[in-house]
Amino acid sequence: MKRMLIALAATAAAAAACGKSSATAPTPAPAGPPTAAFQVTFGENPVPFRAAGCSFSTPSGWYTSARIQETAGVAVTVSALTQKVDGATAGFLNETFNSRFGACSGAAFTPGMILGSGAACGTVGACTTAAYSTYQFSIGGTDANGHTISYDAPVLQLGARPAGQIALVGGEASPPSPMRSLR
Repeated sequence: MKRMLIALAATAAAAAACGKSSATAPTPAPAGPPTAAFQVTFGENPVPFRAAGCSFSTPSGWYTSARIQETAGVAVTVSALTQKVDGATAGFLNETFNSRFGACSGAAFTPGMILGSGAACGTVGACTTAAYSTYQFSIGGTDANGHTISYDAPVLQLGARPAGQIALVGGEASPPSPMRSLR
């Protein structure tokens, strides 16, 4: 009986040892450098239609302030700005990032860039005699860690024209320059 108990104990110990591994778990690969990330805020959304103040050549339209905040601490060189109305790229809004965005009040700014943990501010929208219901912009470029960046801002809802306003085709211009914006 004593031999049987010793044999059972030895078998149980061997079985328990077989279930254990002496190898250590693999160490995960280190994370690569961070990629730039953004948050965009607008002065208004929806954006009301304004009969005046949009641009010299086309005073009526929709415009509001915009702030692009970089949130991952990685600087970005912006090489493209695309503006869309009602989901389609708007040829009459073919502009550069530097023509729409500049320094936010009291902040550092390098033209063509959004600094790591920094921001760029400007005025966005569409000065036009046509009727639209949405506006959106996208930026593209490369961050300081070599990642290709493509970011779509949230969609702005464009308010209705006041009663009695007729939407005409043509006469389109860009929103006011950042120099006139309310940052």
